[in-house]
Amino acid sequence: MKTRSRRPLSTSRKVRSFTRLLRQQAAKKLSRGKHAFDALKTINELKSEVALLTSYSTDVIYRLRYDSMKYDYISPSVTKLLGFAPEEMQRINIRSLIVETKIVNDGMKTVDSFDKLESTRKKGEVSKWQADYLMKTKDGRRIWVSDISYPWFDESGAIVGSVGSLRDISERIAAENMVKEELKRIANTDPLTSLANRRVFFEKTEEELKRIKRARSEFSMLLLDIDHFKKINDNHGHDVGDFVLIEISKVIKEALREIDIPARLGGEEFGLFLPETNAQGAMHVAERVRSAIAKHTFISDATLNRPIGCTVSIGVVTVRFDEDMDAARLYKLADTRLYIAKNSGRNQVIGSTAPVAQRHGTPVH
Repeated sequence: MKTRSRRPLSTSRKVRSFTRLLRQQAAKKLSRGKHAFDALKTINELKSEVALLTSYSTDVIYRLRYDSMKYDYISPSVTKLLGFAPEEMQRINIRSLIVETKIVNDGMKTVDSFDKLESTRKKGEVSKWQADYLMKTKDGRRIWVSDISYPWFDESGAIVGSVGSLRDISERIAAENMVKEELKRIANTDPLTSLANRRVFFEKTEEELKRIKRARSEFSMLLLDIDHFKKINDNHGHDVGDFVLIEISKVIKEALREIDIPARLGGEEFGLFLPETNAQGAMHVAERVRSAIAKHTFISDATLNRPIGCTVSIGVVTVRFDEDMDAARLYKLADTRLYIAKNSGRNQVIGSTAPVAQRHGTPVH
């Protein structure tokens, strides 16, 4: 069988074939170049977007090195937060700006030393760091800043620092403190009279007993009870009774110093706490309170403009630093003297086991 011999390519065909090959190679090179160009363009666009984000965001983005505790990078928004330019912040040890630290992951516990915390972070034992800092700004102000960061690894996988963000939370902290103060006020205050409640009164008494021993001083306690208060409720109603309790609270506060603590102990009984007050001074205060209440005219809408009178009986006790006394015994002694005042005529002050003030007439209810 005869085989057909291949005809040699003509010169023109060789040229066309070579040209086609060159075109294919050129197309491949152009394709690779286009992909490289597109990739470079994408990277540049991402860089621009990141720069735009970090420039206008109120959050501060940073990268912190653990060896120096200085910022390897920090976004321009740090100037709005702390007043320092990014270049200044890169020369500052972050710890020098922190006044107080509360660890979020540890129940907002306040820490005094960073040594142990930083060692655990450098070992990679902390995957997420979250803390609130009270920080000093460049102009001397103090603001609360939230810090959330994650470990920063080098090419070998070793931890060299952290990458995170800082945010001003001063307004949030202020709001939280307001809520805490309000809850504390509610927990410590009698809801009707706005005076301190029984728990606060006895806590302060225990504290004062310890204080006078250190200061070698003394203080006094007054127990006050409204005379015939049940008659006020029975004759005029509980609304009037509540009004009388509120009015008496006002009269008591007006008769005391700022450092004195009046409290409603329950029902119609009040306690007056007088720091740095001796027996003579306590008797003077008690008589001033008793007299002011006896002279006060109680008028409320519920009484239909009919004024009513009211008096109080008071038991007084003073304790010195060299006496062996606790809050329970002190209260019992004052209560005994109050009992004597009420059962020996009312509307009087008792500072010992016998009446020390003249009996006064009791207004008609």
